[in-house]
Amino acid sequence: MTQPLKRLHPLVLIFDLYKLVKSNIIFFLFLFLLNMGSEKWWIQTAKWIFLGYVVIMLFLSIGKWITYRYVIKNDAFYIKSGIFSKSERTIPFLKVQNVQRQTTVFHKIFKVTSLTLETATVGDESSIIFDVISRVEAESIESAVTETREQKKIIEQSSVGLFEEQVVVVEPEKNDKKVIHFTPTKKDLVKASFTSLSFLILIPIIFKLDDVIKLDVFRDEVTNALKWGWAILAAILIGVLLISIAIGMVHTFIKYGKYEISSDTQKVYIKKGVLDESIFSIRKEKIQAVEISQSFMKRILGLAEVKLISAGNTTIGEVESNTLYPFLPVRKAYTLISELLPDYQVVESMHELPKRAFWIRMIRPSYIWLIATALIWYFKPSLWWVSVVLLLIIYSSRILDYKNSRYLLNQSFIQMKTGGFSTVLFITKRSQVIEVKTERSKLQRYFKLASIKTVNRAKPVLHKELLDVPHEAASEFYSWYVDRTKEVKIQ
Repeated sequence: MTQPLKRLHPLVLIFDLYKLVKSNIIFFLFLFLLNMGSEKWWIQTAKWIFLGYVVIMLFLSIGKWITYRYVIKNDAFYIKSGIFSKSERTIPFLKVQNVQRQTTVFHKIFKVTSLTLETATVGDESSIIFDVISRVEAESIESAVTETREQKKIIEQSSVGLFEEQVVVVEPEKNDKKVIHFTPTKKDLVKASFTSLSFLILIPIIFKLDDVIKLDVFRDEVTNALKWGWAILAAILIGVLLISIAIGMVHTFIKYGKYEISSDTQKVYIKKGVLDESIFSIRKEKIQAVEISQSFMKRILGLAEVKLISAGNTTIGEVESNTLYPFLPVRKAYTLISELLPDYQVVESMHELPKRAFWIRMIRPSYIWLIATALIWYFKPSLWWVSVVLLLIIYSSRILDYKNSRYLLNQSFIQMKTGGFSTVLFITKRSQVIEVKTERSKLQRYFKLASIKTVNRAKPVLHKELLDVPHEAASEFYSWYVDRTKEVKIQ
């Protein structure tokens, strides 16, 4: 597949301007509206610096558009870029780990989209980013990447017969239909609104308003209302609470209203957003691990958040795109994992830590508590109770961590659960673990315990550790990993 050398979509210049305005609107309002007539020297200086920054960013945007060129040929991207220093990159389709597509309000207005292709390499140039691209071209690029992978797999499967003189490449099947596994109901959205505490969103808005308009008059009105009676004040508070809940509901719907989790035989797809839509796809074979996390609030409500860990970057802007619906019932989360990834199994019956692990955690010194206590004693001895409260929190967390910690070596899988007030259940295949480590401190030797660690490919590299397992389990863990050679072929 070959395409002529081309520039980025010209709308990318307007999109860069849109992002520039969006990210600097607060500075603009502060400098040019709230301080319109100010003669203070630092305000005037800040205005010129801000204008200079805007001009420089606009010139850089134009320079990037002029110098950035790309072409697709021989199943790879060839990219030339650079304003002051030129660079050339070649990125084969086979290196692409994840595909992310985001359609903001801006993209919807102009009927375009954005496309990000993530590779497993590290660095600023590990991704191919099209901030603005036509939807037809985005679909064409995605299809080209997918077809290249499928053809490679067919060739590899056909090449198993080493005595064949010629390999016939068969066109990949087109009947691989998506299966929708989850879409949130109204009940799920209401539960998500309260679990995420989005109904409290009105509080920071009120405090922000105090910076723009003075609320002294409003506070005086509330004081006068107290003279009329508590019924009026209660009505005001209930009204504010209802408005806050309504705003939180709307915020939750905009964020999670069109959530959809689906899959086919090759990929997992996560679609989210009402105004700003994003679509994230990840190849099942590239998933390094699965994390099931529960915050303290989610543990109380029996909810969980599932993340699919991969080698590529999984963030769109400031949002983690590899997260399945963050407010799944625990049972549904386990079922969803088995539906999306048939090779993965969540085994609820796991090994607990021995009782001696409890005592070693109780006698380990807490350096955070020691430092905090020393600072309190030196600067403010009257706050001695803060040290006591901190000590209670630390030891409560340790007790909960001991009770929650679990582990299991399940054939070619390992499961590790850790956490005190919040917990994380980590599941990965032996074939996806690139390094393991066992450690024993002097204190652990005395109690016949050890720590086990795993390393998986991710951005950044993912390290997981479980403290204070029996030393026999650590030896079994090492032997379990040695058997990895039976599953991984080194070419």
